[in-house]
Amino acid sequence: MKKLSIFTLILAVLAAVPVDAQKRKAPAKKKKAAPAVEVVVDTKFEEMLDATQQIIFIDSVVTDKQEFLQHYLMGADAGTLAGYNQFFNSTEQPYSTVYMNQLGNKCWFAKSGRLYTSDMLGSMWSEPAPLEGLGRFQRTNYPFMLSDGTTLYFAAITDEGLGGLDIYFSRYDSESGSFLLAENLGLPFNSDANDYMYAVDELNGIGYFATDRRQPEGKVCIYTFIPNQKRVVYSSDEFSEDVIRSRAKIERIADTWGDGTAREEALERLYAESKKTEKKDAVNFTFVVNDETVYTQLSDFRNPENRNRMNELMAMKQRYEEMGAELEKARLNYANAAAGGDKASLRDELVDYEQEYYRLENSLHQLEKQIRNSVLNH
Repeated sequence: MKKLSIFTLILAVLAAVPVDAQKRKAPAKKKKAAPAVEVVVDTKFEEMLDATQQIIFIDSVVTDKQEFLQHYLMGADAGTLAGYNQFFNSTEQPYSTVYMNQLGNKCWFAKSGRLYTSDMLGSMWSEPAPLEGLGRFQRTNYPFMLSDGTTLYFAAITDEGLGGLDIYFSRYDSESGSFLLAENLGLPFNSDANDYMYAVDELNGIGYFATDRRQPEGKVCIYTFIPNQKRVVYSSDEFSEDVIRSRAKIERIADTWGDGTAREEALERLYAESKKTEKKDAVNFTFVVNDETVYTQLSDFRNPENRNRMNELMAMKQRYEEMGAELEKARLNYANAAAGGDKASLRDELVDYEQEYYRLENSLHQLEKQIRNSVLNH
């Protein structure tokens, strides 16, 4: 009975104690704070943002990297772009490119990560001369020279770039015989991806460049744009920082069209140039491969490099015919001139025409031989 009374007493005491006091809660576990999101700031991009060029982008096309040059619809007056192996009938530089001027007497190209130039001497290209003064670059490629023969564009990898290949430009200084220190072309042409092969068809007012940005492996995007006569940048007084940032990254080309007038006019020029290219693909040439094979269309060439080379040959032939007409005119002027200082001056002019004419003729024969050998060897 005593044991029972003590037990009853304990129950009574517990009943009188508040429930919260009876139970001691375990201390709540502290929740781990969510890891801070690391904000990566591309300082080089931010430094260039205020100088973003105001460019109208006409269009863009995604294609295979191996065939991207085919989408550069350059007029004959803009010169010729080609792969190194195609141009020099070689196999040693599969990823290098060559630019040849309109006259076909000078070219610029990349070899082993450096830029060189060469002149047509008779029927042969001269010993390559390295381009000096551009600056220190880990690798350079994709050269293009404007018609002034002075302004050079190219792509290069450098520690000062945004990442991958960046597009640079420089000008030739005739006094020093070398190029000025190259400058980064900036935004929107460059990004943290590979950006390269900047080229301009000045007569048609159409520019091109290629980029890997936002593209899967093996693909490249070719942008066509309207090159500015003078550099124009986005003003922070007219555009917000978000807008400028979007244009710098080329997030949406339609945002650059304005009222669309300039783009429509550029599209018409681009369409006209594409029709010329289609016309070249029609039955408008006869190329004798051997006694059994004659090509009459670009589609007859299975190798895309040979199609590009044939385009180059036709452009060169057109220039050769024009040069022949100019030469005949110079001969007539010389024959009809009276003896004296004027005739001596006309004689010098005639000699220059003849030398250029026969130099171009030799280039034609060399290129025809290259095409023929390439077709027969593949």
